[in-house]
Amino acid sequence: MENEIHINNIKIWLNRNVIYCDIYNDFDKNYSLDGVEDLFYEAISILSNETYLPVIFNFSELNTLYGLRLFRILSNSLKIENAVLSKVFLVKKNKHKVLLSLCQIFYGFNFSNLIFKDSNLAIEYSSENYTVFNSLSCDG
Repeated sequence: MENEIHINNIKIWLNRNVIYCDIYNDFDKNYSLDGVEDLFYEAISILSNETYLPVIFNFSELNTLYGLRLFRILSNSLKIENAVLSKVFLVKKNKHKVLLSLCQIFYGFNFSNLIFKDSNLAIEYSSENYTVFNSLSCDG
């Protein structure tokens, strides 16, 4: 791992041009939802060093209710949207994937957010997205 930030029950790190955010189930005991957007934005900004990188938010350890609340904040955050290349959300169960997808539809969240159950697919998508973006940036 190239860089790593630990903030209580959050681990955010950069590896092979992808930012990973592991959020553990007791995360909600240490943070109010009011400042969570800024917390993630600051960590992502530090790790990305002003480069557009994809980010994977791992919700696998979160309970359903808190996962939905955090998804509403992170998926619709313009601040984070402007700092990253893409946002991917990783969940453990199909029912969580369906719930987050329904949130996107009913609440009008950003449809560029992707939700995966398989971590390998999430990493593959994010890595390919970074490669395509950089190949297009270099061509222009």
